[in-house]
Amino acid sequence: MTTPTMRSNAHGKVWCSRVPGFVLCAVLAFLCSGCLALVVGAAGGAAGAVYVMGKLKDEMNYEVPVMHNATVAALAELELKLLEDKTDKLSAHMESEFSDGEHVWIDLESISDSRTSLTIRVGVTGNEFRARKIYDAIKRHLS
Repeated sequence: MTTPTMRSNAHGKVWCSRVPGFVLCAVLAFLCSGCLALVVGAAGGAAGAVYVMGKLKDEMNYEVPVMHNATVAALAELELKLLEDKTDKLSAHMESEFSDGEHVWIDLESISDSRTSLTIRVGVTGNEFRARKIYDAIKRHLS
């Protein structure tokens, strides 16, 4: 007599169905790793920036020099002193700091002739509210 979870295969051997358990483990690992948010963010690219694992990320239809100028203007608007500014035609790295000492990292990377990846991280563990304030200021300076 067999139980509902056990089935015989063509060779008469008993096979215990472990596939649903493996699928469940894979789905849980995918959900817990933050990959789902990344996939959803990539699928809804027009939806705007995605905050994943302490970083605010977006891709914008501007060249790196244009994005760099808008970022410098946004930091000035927010009265954030630029501590480090390294840039070339394909990438840029900027660092700043809030008055309470919370550090800001902004990275720009060219992904095509007129498209740039923007990454903003505020603080060691991330501060989404402040990252979005910087992001909104950058977008205002691109308009």
